[in-house]
Amino acid sequence: MFNEHEVLLYIEGVSAVQLEIWITEEWVRPSQSGTVVAFNDADVARIRLIDLLHNQLEVNEEAIPIILSLIDQAIDLKEEMRLVASAIADQPDDVRSKILEAVRGKSALKR
Repeated sequence: MFNEHEVLLYIEGVSAVQLEIWITEEWVRPSQSGTVVAFNDADVARIRLIDLLHNQLEVNEEAIPIILSLIDQAIDLKEEMRLVASAIADQPDDVRSKILEAVRGKSALKR
């Protein structure tokens, strides 16, 4: 876990004011206990992404929450697919074969 000072030292170019705005806008959601704010590795990665979009690529502020939402949806979808794959892997061979056959059939229809 990182405090705000550590994050700002680690990510050059992000100001305390910007970070506070990004937290207020809920672009970053660090854990908070009273007045103590703590950032985990995912928060730091998200701040780096926002810095890239906002400060380096100059993406306008209206687009950033849309981009972040799409990224969040992709991450959630990836986790859901991992759970589905795990559930399928736990099935007997014949069931897994039927699922694979059904997926291939649906995939062929798309072409």
